[in-house]
Amino acid sequence: MLVEKITSRQNPLVKRFRRVRAGGDRAYVFLEGIRLIEEALEAGVRFDVIAFTSALEAHDRGLSLIDSLRSVPCRGANVSEQVMKSMADTETPQGVAAIVSRPFFRLADVFEPLTFIVIADGLQDPGNLGTLIRTSEAVGASAFITTRNTVDPFNQKALRASMGSAMRLPIAVAARSKEIVSSCKEHGIRVIATRPARPSAAGEETRLYVETDFSGRFALALGGEAEGLTAELAAAATEFVSIPMSPQVESLNVAAAGAIVLYEAARQRGFKF
Repeated sequence: MLVEKITSRQNPLVKRFRRVRAGGDRAYVFLEGIRLIEEALEAGVRFDVIAFTSALEAHDRGLSLIDSLRSVPCRGANVSEQVMKSMADTETPQGVAAIVSRPFFRLADVFEPLTFIVIADGLQDPGNLGTLIRTSEAVGASAFITTRNTVDPFNQKALRASMGSAMRLPIAVAARSKEIVSSCKEHGIRVIATRPARPSAAGEETRLYVETDFSGRFALALGGEAEGLTAELAAAATEFVSIPMSPQVESLNVAAAGAIVLYEAARQRGFKF
């Protein structure tokens, strides 16, 4: 890593950091903070640029990270505190940020090899999405899919909530519901969907999640809290599962509901990761 000194907030590299952070270059992802950059290094993500301040050298963990970054073949920038603040997404930056290549998986990529897949359809809260990605990796899901009406899993809030899982778990982003359904049929994958314990218009049975068979190849489809699943994904579901709740509670947070169902699936599968 070759390091240059930058003190101006108008430097083209600083402007590029701000542009990537704002989502202005979809080929790259902005990372900020020691933990996320450590996770990116361990995940083998390709670094394009690294920026850091002298504050990073004030503690052992920061010094260790700098040592690890020295061997990374990318551009480096030692920036002032004011420049880092202008680049950062947080109010109190930790003194390090990076631009990395955005992980990319086609829809076809996530179906082989396969244990089970999680589908996020219409989720708009990045914190919920990031938490769901993290839980999916924790329970041994092989991949994750987001539909076109779902928030970007690589925006800053989703990345922080996923705690690095978004850089390790294969994620196919912005897939069409029709193509997801077609791929599930082609690979013989059951689509299991969550919804409240009430009959649908078509009269399909809704089972409690603990009464559902999560063996074999399946995809768990989770819809947004407001709208639920899109019609296409709901129609493709072979089974609907629900979580028992007190009658005073209308619904659970989607990340909480997903965690409950996913850990039941992991339990049935013997937690074999």
